[in-house]
Amino acid sequence: MSNATAASTLPATATLDARSLIEQLQQLRKTSAAELDWQRYCVLMRQLCKASHCAVVRQLTDTESLEQLGRASDLDTWSPMQTMPSGIDLLAKALAQGYANAPAQAPDGQTWLVLVLALQGLADCYLILNIKPQERAQLNELTLRALLCVDFHSLGANTPTVTQTPADLTAMLGLAAEVMQQPNFDAACLSLVNGLAAQWQLLHASLGWVDKGQMEVVAISHLDRFERNASQTQRIESALLPAVIQGREVWWPTNDESLHDTDALTSLAQDLNAERIALVPVPDAQGITQAVLLLAFGPGDAPSLNTLQLALELMQPRLTDLRAQSLSLPRRTRQRLQSGAERLFGPEHPLLKLSGVLLMLLVLYLAFGSWHYRVDASAQLNTDATRLISAQFDGRIDQVHATAGDLVKEGSLLVTLDTRDLAQQRNELSAEISKTNTEVNKFRAEGLLAETEIAQARLDQALAKAERVDSYLTQASSAAPFEGVIVEGEKKDLLGAPVKKGDRIFRIAKVEGLYITLMVSEKDMRHIQPQAGGEVALLSHPSHNIPIRVSSVIPVAQVKGQEGNQFMIKAELLEAPQPWWRPGMTGLARIDVGDKNVAWVLSHRVVDKLRLLLWW
Repeated sequence: MSNATAASTLPATATLDARSLIEQLQQLRKTSAAELDWQRYCVLMRQLCKASHCAVVRQLTDTESLEQLGRASDLDTWSPMQTMPSGIDLLAKALAQGYANAPAQAPDGQTWLVLVLALQGLADCYLILNIKPQERAQLNELTLRALLCVDFHSLGANTPTVTQTPADLTAMLGLAAEVMQQPNFDAACLSLVNGLAAQWQLLHASLGWVDKGQMEVVAISHLDRFERNASQTQRIESALLPAVIQGREVWWPTNDESLHDTDALTSLAQDLNAERIALVPVPDAQGITQAVLLLAFGPGDAPSLNTLQLALELMQPRLTDLRAQSLSLPRRTRQRLQSGAERLFGPEHPLLKLSGVLLMLLVLYLAFGSWHYRVDASAQLNTDATRLISAQFDGRIDQVHATAGDLVKEGSLLVTLDTRDLAQQRNELSAEISKTNTEVNKFRAEGLLAETEIAQARLDQALAKAERVDSYLTQASSAAPFEGVIVEGEKKDLLGAPVKKGDRIFRIAKVEGLYITLMVSEKDMRHIQPQAGGEVALLSHPSHNIPIRVSSVIPVAQVKGQEGNQFMIKAELLEAPQPWWRPGMTGLARIDVGDKNVAWVLSHRVVDKLRLLLWW
């Protein structure tokens, strides 16, 4: 690159409309190539085409490098070749067809639409524009604007020229604007064919529209009305079909052997005395031929159709909308349904459509599917065959021979109270009894009846105390009353602990007559039915599900702290007792409610909360 210009940017130009910019560019292009202000040209083109960066470069034939003639950018470090897409020679493509565009990414990660135009009349000179992706919808219009201002054939004779004479871009842009301003479809089509016939001095121009796979002539130049069933109209429709079949521009006469059934085209050319006929397809957004333009040329060279094709791309959406508005209400409705079905079932956006189908299936499943709903509850294994082992006198626990969870045999020693104080009391009572007995005998021998009675009373009292102490000594050791399992009483808590008479030490339960006690939240109680089935899994063996059946409901709620009110439910076990079952075991139960709608299962708790909050 050479620094042919003194500065990379110019002072900001006041915002002008497109017409004013084009007029200034036309005045600027009247200057000779040697004196042309390329810097000013780039500033105006950047504003006209809504570009962020703009440059004019010349490709040097000897070195195949680029010489920069002018640029307009807010970034001093921007270079036009840094944003050229890799793998695509946009310069060669622009030289062949007048312009080319492709998306590209700059080294800083910014994405651009790169538009390259060959400067008509200047050999190996190109205009490079970097347009933001947000302007993609206006790319055709921006390209037309640029094409209007790249014709430099009016420059001095020393300027190299290209061999092909460009079409009148200004007139083509005006024709496109005139067509798009028409209020209805027929007027727009007639304006298009009449405008082309007048601009290019055509012998004939007509437009055919593809509807339901059938070709229909919708406009013929210089004819406001025509019979659709006339033989001439039918010949035109037949002549338009090769462009639909090929999906590309078709010329007659031609040596292209891939073209078949051109008899109708040949016959129409003879009727019109045409030297050449061009069939120009008008594709829709999906690339499917929606209309075909037939152009019949007289003697002389036919113009290039590049600008016409670009204008047709610009006019196609408007013509499609006007066509849809011109149809009757039933046909519009049917066409919209068909178009919607094509978009829905066509190959475009497969991931989005797959997501839509899955979402629709999910909604249908939520609306009509059902789940087997169950109510969760805490569970405990219980039995009514229990016995309490309590302290028979005040004292201290001396020995503990079992703990909670132990399976004990009938008569097994469980706990022994400390008897040292009782033994001391018994010794003292024995001495007192011996002494009192001696006194009784002495007083009786002396004949002292009163003293004898008093001594006898003291003797009886001492004997009673000794009998009570002997009873306590006998009850100091407690044994299991039957074979069972200890469900309450931890050895580590009992050993050495002081007790009062009647204090609970152990609870022993028989492993028989077991049932399940369930605690159910009051918000789920309305779903519980008598004799409802379910399953319970105990924490000691969570992989084993035990079938149960509701037997009774305690109709009084119990407050369980932060869990709120809970109702107790008793359930019978439908499985034979297992050796590892122990009363007091806990777990989780699920009570069957039945099949419920999926949406209800997922949302009923939230709906209930909203009803309470909003008081529905």
